[in-house]
Amino acid sequence: MLGWIITAVIAIPFIILAIFLYKGKGAFLIAGYNTMSDEKRAAYNEKALSKAVGTLLLVLSALMFLFPLAMQLEAMWLFWVSFALFMIITIVFAIYANTGNRFRRNTVSADTQITATGQTPMSKGVKFAIVFCVIFTILIFIGVGIMFYYGEKDPVITIQNDSIKIDAMYGLTINKSELQEVNLIEKNMHDIGIGRRTNGYGGFGQALKGNFSSAELGNHLLFVYADSSPTIQLRRTGGSDIFISFRDGETTRNIYHQISG
Repeated sequence: MLGWIITAVIAIPFIILAIFLYKGKGAFLIAGYNTMSDEKRAAYNEKALSKAVGTLLLVLSALMFLFPLAMQLEAMWLFWVSFALFMIITIVFAIYANTGNRFRRNTVSADTQITATGQTPMSKGVKFAIVFCVIFTILIFIGVGIMFYYGEKDPVITIQNDSIKIDAMYGLTINKSELQEVNLIEKNMHDIGIGRRTNGYGGFGQALKGNFSSAELGNHLLFVYADSSPTIQLRRTGGSDIFISFRDGETTRNIYHQISG
């Protein structure tokens, strides 16, 4: 669920901008184009340029939602397909925009420069559209990368006199007075039973964080690396059980001894 929310927060502003541009408006937002002289701008079809950039942004924005879908389905292949599509579409657009004078009007002024091939050179405005697309792609992957970084990293457990703080995606602070039992289970979370993710991070099936539910365990919170054992179980009064494990089993054992000691 969090992956969808983060993606929507990143994508929606670009979708709004894309729709605005697709309608042939907003060319003034394309840096480089808006700083041209009136004479140079007159040589370009402003609506065609805006619509092309808007179409590209709509496609890239739609592709963004393949990332949380890949996590939901635990399909690494879909993540890499999404990445490949981003790169291919950006490159194809760059080639498309730089050939054939596609955004030139049929008539240009007499003093407009002509290249040796008989074509007018590409303006800074059109080139910026290409650079903008590359930057847009980079920003997307930064956002997705941050989400993966916080989702995949091990939790940080801080044990104080009266509380246990779990720093992680979906982290929380537990008052020690809530604890009924602290158990060390010599199994990994896959063997215990992960259940169904209701509001949490699933990554690609190993790092699991957030709210899960199953018939056997009911509602429970996971901060685990699913294939790593052992697993700490914190049973709480009036709250969901919490399961914790790290990639390194010895780290899990050390944290268990600190909590139960």
